[in-house]
Amino acid sequence: MTLLAAAAQHPFLTTFSLIGLVYLVCLGGVLSAQLAWRGHAAYWLAVLGAFCFLVGVLWGRGYLSGGATFTFLGAGVVLAVFGVALDLIFGPPVGQSRAEYD
Repeated sequence: MTLLAAAAQHPFLTTFSLIGLVYLVCLGGVLSAQLAWRGHAAYWLAVLGAFCFLVGVLWGRGYLSGGATFTFLGAGVVLAVFGVALDLIFGPPVGQSRAEYD
């Protein structure tokens, strides 16, 4: 039996995979919100990205068209990556000197 045939016979595999993915995205969104609240403003993009990704994953199959689902998923990933990248590029939060950050 191939993996594809097993997925058709046992929908629990895809269901548990989706539950795990949603859990990890929610955890990343919460951690990003904590960092953003502490002064890393770029992480608000990661929070918005997590929200867009969750809208695409949870509402995509039943309520949105295929193009809108892909747009939400893609925008979520891009926003999350840009949020983390901007924070890594521009360094410490606003209001802290370099000596306080190290």
